[in-house]
Amino acid sequence: MNARLSREHAEELYATRGDWTEERLGDLLDLNARRTPDREYVAFGDERLTFARMKNWVEAVAHDLVGHGVGRGDRILIQVPNRLEALVLQLAAFRIGAVDVPLIPIYRTHELLDIVPDAAPAAIAVAANLNGRIPTEEIDAVLSETGHAPRVKYAIGGAAAGWAQLPGANSDVPAGRLPDPAPASEPALVLYTSGTTAKSKGAVLTSRECVAHARNWVDRFGVHSEDVYLVGTPLSHLGGFNAAILLPLFTGARVVVLPGWKAIDAAEVAEREKATVMLGAALFLTEMVDVYESGRFARNPIRLYASAGAMTPPDVIRRAARFGVVAGSCYGMTEAGTLSGFGPEDPLDKRAELDGRIFSGMQIEAVDEDRNPLPFGRQGELRVRGPQVMERYTDPDATARQMDADGWFYTGDVGYTTADGWVKMTGRLKDIINRGGEKFSAQDIELALLAHPAIAEAAVLGLPDARFGECVGAFIRPAEGRDWQGPQDVLAFLDQSGLAKQKLPVVWHILPGGLPRTPSGKVKKNDLAAFHASHSQTEENDD
Repeated sequence: MNARLSREHAEELYATRGDWTEERLGDLLDLNARRTPDREYVAFGDERLTFARMKNWVEAVAHDLVGHGVGRGDRILIQVPNRLEALVLQLAAFRIGAVDVPLIPIYRTHELLDIVPDAAPAAIAVAANLNGRIPTEEIDAVLSETGHAPRVKYAIGGAAAGWAQLPGANSDVPAGRLPDPAPASEPALVLYTSGTTAKSKGAVLTSRECVAHARNWVDRFGVHSEDVYLVGTPLSHLGGFNAAILLPLFTGARVVVLPGWKAIDAAEVAEREKATVMLGAALFLTEMVDVYESGRFARNPIRLYASAGAMTPPDVIRRAARFGVVAGSCYGMTEAGTLSGFGPEDPLDKRAELDGRIFSGMQIEAVDEDRNPLPFGRQGELRVRGPQVMERYTDPDATARQMDADGWFYTGDVGYTTADGWVKMTGRLKDIINRGGEKFSAQDIELALLAHPAIAEAAVLGLPDARFGECVGAFIRPAEGRDWQGPQDVLAFLDQSGLAKQKLPVVWHILPGGLPRTPSGKVKKNDLAAFHASHSQTEENDD
């Protein structure tokens, strides 16, 4: 597709070649309930729902929303941990043509003060209690401060003054016709980005973009109706939405939802439920491989693991292959979904070292500082275009900064593409360390650190330095059973691996409890920078 093709003509092309269709998210559950009503759709602990039972529950909730004055185009903010209500509410939003706005549960007043006025939801649903927090009180405080007044508020899993109760799974469906789902071209989903370095932005997606994403997933990964998805990612995150709602409903498959992530529990559930597909963070894959290498389980049922959200150490993908898992890193983002993938026919080395083959109909290019395309193999900012890319951000200024008139979305990621259609993300524009004018990617150093057997997690930042402007700082979680004896052994290992001496960390922070991460697995580097600023004790090596 021509790089200078106007956005209007590009959209005409998507419709002509079938990338965009009139399929609506609000129809997918109903279609499955008609085709296979008694087939199990979702399992959560001891709770199991067929497509038909889920349809009835969704319609009961949809009627309740409509009864409170919620309808087409209204936004429904859903901040609920992994439980069936988190699925039901999102599906009910699609069913009546409202806009699903799922929020990760970790967001508190700081983030909500930005998000609530931006989303302006007509309905809000939150957990009544969450790990010692009372989210209903947090939301009420935010509503009081912002002056926003939703038409209805639902407390999930408990009661709260001024908050309604959601109809239960066995509720009768009221008589009367529900509104039709919104047309495929209208907004259906707003996903707020994880905000690892700045405040969250709301990405607006339509049914046609989501369905194009699902179709590309089926084509590249070969998923089908007999698969069983195991979901440990929050259902309010893009990965959880894809694995628990979009892909199972698009293919008619089954999904098993975990209440949270613990690798040993996930392996037990995977064996019992015969799970075959996982989407999630590289950390999840690493911990699952560790469990299987322990020999506790006789077999591994997972055939496919699509790793995204953070870089995946190549060695983990190779280790996974020993247990029959076709694993690989995928390139993707909240604003466009998964953009690349792989299949069992793809060479292990490529799956381990690159970030997947670019999806059909999608374009990814590396560009220079003037936004001119670079040759294959040359690193630059990655820009993407195609039928999966969001319509816009909720913030027009953010849209103008990152999307151009030709429909290109400028990701802020640094990487390159290959002549045979693969992509490699090597870092972030904001994650480039400038050491006395020498610039290099933090990710390159992180991968080198993770190759050391004593290191389980590693993150690298450019930290303030009086001499060079920035220096390399490393944040480390030691591997299980390995005591940290100082950086000398690691520095020698990095030197022997051929890493440029300028890239060697000179500041070290050891975090036995692990690195702070978003639900998608991305390291929260802003938290690490704040940690460094508040801790003066460091270990340094000579320049």
